Amino acid sequence: MKNLFTLLLIALCIGVAILKGTTLSEAIPPEEKLVATVPDSSAVPHIGRIQVLNGCGAGGSAHLVAEYLRKNNFDVKNIGNADNWNYPETLVIARTGDTTIATRIAKALHTGNLVMIRTGEETQYDATVIVGPDYRERMQ
Repeated sequence: MKNLFTLLLIALCIGVAILKGTTLSEAIPPEEKLVATVPDSSAVPHIGRIQVLNGCGAGGSAHLVAEYLRKNNFDVKNIGNADNWNYPETLVIARTGDTTIATRIAKALHTGNLVMIRTGEETQYDATVIVGPDYRERMQ
């Protein structure tokens, strides 16, 4: 019964506040209000979601490039084969409108082969690296 009375009292207070055009937060002095703090997003750098695909046919090349990128603080999520093995050079593809991650990858791989390809559908990767036959010199 005591809980029911408490609930009715709270409902009555809320009803009166609504009728008066005030909110309960206005009744709290500003110095007593809790201020929510949002962590500084620059404190934890975004290291990307990277896909590395073998585009040259050399066994293990995608794994070597993926490990190189991981050592350089990138988050490689997927390793596989490209649609073909005829890519003449290593290529970095930006998958989102923000090319920051793809640009950092291109810099880490010492290549200027950076393109943006957006298909219009949501992608799970920020960038795709297609490994070409020049992959060993890209990791120096």
